[in-house]
Amino acid sequence: MVLTYMEVHLYYTLPVVAGLVTVLRPFHCAQDRVKYLFLISMALATATPWDNYIVYHRAWWYCPSCVTAVIGYVPLEEYMFFAIMTMMTVSFANLVMRWQLPAFFLKSSMSSFQNHCLRFIPITGFLAVGMKAWALAVPNTPLFYGACILWYTCPVLGLLWFGAGPYICRRWKAVALSILIPTFYLCWVDKVAIHAGTWRISERTTTKIMVVPHLPLEEAMFFFLINVVLVFATCAMDRAFAVMHLLSSSSSFDGAMTWATMAQLFDAFCTPDEQLDKQPLSDLVTTWGILKTGSVSFHAASAVFPAEQRQDLGVLYGFCRATDDLADDESVPAEDRLRSLALVRSFVMDMFLSKTNCAADLDWTPYNGQLSPDCLASMRSFVRLRHSLAPDAIMELLDGYEWDLQKRPIQNNRELEYYAACVASSVGEMCTRILLKNQHGMLPATQAWIVARARDMGLVLQYTNIARDIVTDSKTLGRCYLPLTWLSANEQADIFSGDARKLGDARLRSLALKLVGMADELVPGALRAVDKLPAVCQGGVRAACGVYCAIGEMIKLANGYPTRAYVKKAYRAWLVLACVYKLPTSWSVPANVGVSFPFKSALSTSFSLVSTFSPRQVLGATWAPRPIRKGKVRAFYVD
Repeated sequence: MVLTYMEVHLYYTLPVVAGLVTVLRPFHCAQDRVKYLFLISMALATATPWDNYIVYHRAWWYCPSCVTAVIGYVPLEEYMFFAIMTMMTVSFANLVMRWQLPAFFLKSSMSSFQNHCLRFIPITGFLAVGMKAWALAVPNTPLFYGACILWYTCPVLGLLWFGAGPYICRRWKAVALSILIPTFYLCWVDKVAIHAGTWRISERTTTKIMVVPHLPLEEAMFFFLINVVLVFATCAMDRAFAVMHLLSSSSSFDGAMTWATMAQLFDAFCTPDEQLDKQPLSDLVTTWGILKTGSVSFHAASAVFPAEQRQDLGVLYGFCRATDDLADDESVPAEDRLRSLALVRSFVMDMFLSKTNCAADLDWTPYNGQLSPDCLASMRSFVRLRHSLAPDAIMELLDGYEWDLQKRPIQNNRELEYYAACVASSVGEMCTRILLKNQHGMLPATQAWIVARARDMGLVLQYTNIARDIVTDSKTLGRCYLPLTWLSANEQADIFSGDARKLGDARLRSLALKLVGMADELVPGALRAVDKLPAVCQGGVRAACGVYCAIGEMIKLANGYPTRAYVKKAYRAWLVLACVYKLPTSWSVPANVGVSFPFKSALSTSFSLVSTFSPRQVLGATWAPRPIRKGKVRAFYVD
């Protein structure tokens, strides 16, 4: 059966591109848009004259009745193929590579001589092959088509290797996968089209070697080398953006390709890894190590955010965790921990008074030797977020640390709200400001409203934490985070002595439900603000909030009071997927939650699952306590 060229696209290429675009839609950001537009433009600009040249010399030709139109010597569908192949391979490479931060692959462990060899020897090889191929590209000879492919791709590969060769080597597994899968698929499509008579490859200008029946060697070489070019270009652009974000004083890309931005990207492309400032990169690696150790779930879940926001959120978390540890390390006397927190306060003031985003501009003498190396690394990384944050929220967080360090009990509802605001609302505000930093056209009043709702969500998460951990906090920490006015003297004594279970399931459940009820009152307003965030960030925020809302539902559905309610990994993964993709469901949300926003579908999914399984199945096989860290500042530390 003869296939038209347009049918090849309709049946084989466009559905794959549509599928990849759908999968990547929640993660599509300004950097991706620039990448697609630039690479598709370059593909059209370079492939158009090259393909017209080889068709003119009859390296391949097409069935005249199988195409809709011809422009120059090439069918319209071939021009479409330039864009479709670029979109397919670059999208697949984005899908494969997006789960790790590009900045982590900038660090070189080799000597300067080794870096030069790794960079320039392949470039020399690419250029030599390209020059030899140029000489061999004689029309109407068996080497013509293959030689044309080599002189077309090799100089480009040399240029891309100049800008990203060592980076590509460090990501070799992802690079290989990104090249091979599209290559195998497109070779198969090419074999089908050749067998169907859609186009033909000239035997006069090829070696007549078949990789498999109906697939000439030159065609397989074409798809392989073009995919190598596209994946190398993807890596080069990812690396340039990573260098710009890590080392530029502006530290952000809002999607506007100004001359200044293009100059920064070109400079980043040309600067070899060994000439990059090693301190910011080392600090970033250390800070993310704190993140990975502190919360594997947060580390993994952060992948739903674009690279720039993910990196900044990781730095924020690392700073919060490192400074939290200063207050929680009970092997250190309380007076020394208070002095350490005072140093952190001094650092925050210095950072904002200096009005700099560069750690090198600050005087680190007062802090060196007084704070741990990990804490100092997180602080140096944190300086880059200065332009996005407000000092009051950071100081508020430090107030929460001091509250915990002093082991102050919470006397009443007012103090409960104040404490939750310190340890959770402050973090919610800082996260939101990071996500909004490139929203230059947003009205100040709108931004203030979103920040206020983020602070409400911080209260929701902390109230849920406290409701979940009444027994665990009592047994592990000897602490009570419930207002003392809610408890009798005997109940207070039981909790502070580590035996909260003496209160009985009914009483513990009523206290937990009171907190969950307070959280539920804040959820609708807080979730409305999610729709005002940048679209690419909404799924991640919904997912984080959805997990905690689900924990609240677990507490409501449990028989009695579980020692520490948590959401099973598989169920949590489904909830994250539903939130990120806004999966439609036919299930209804319980009336007492009162959600009527896009978040509703994800929550209704979770509630339907709850009704399908017993609470014990959703929470886990047992309700045994899970290990927790001593720090109470963990509203955003999903475990």
